[in-house]
Amino acid sequence: MDIGKQHTNTAQLVQRFLGLLENQFPAQRNHHLERSPSFYAESLKVHVNYLNRVLKRHLGKTTTQMISESVFREAKRLLRETPWSVTEIAFALGFSEPNHFSHFFKKMEGQSPVQFRGE
Repeated sequence: MDIGKQHTNTAQLVQRFLGLLENQFPAQRNHHLERSPSFYAESLKVHVNYLNRVLKRHLGKTTTQMISESVFREAKRLLRETPWSVTEIAFALGFSEPNHFSHFFKKMEGQSPVQFRGE
């Protein structure tokens, strides 16, 4: 395969990944958001390591980093714009435990979801 065609294919893969990721949002109650890189790789019919390499080359970030950033943006939106509890937000964003969400949010933001919301 020539280099130009390979670049087009990888650029298309990036766009397809971004589309799948974008379709996860906005998060909804009673709908589990997919946060697993393997989910995206399987959906795109590629190996997760290949998806990571392509995303790193094109976007400078891994699959996990891209997913985490999207989840974090959505978490901030939900905390600002909805009356949902932190627990409801955690489950909507695909966390199995609310404390995992709180730890994730604090790592990303430097404060807990409750502090961010000003409660």
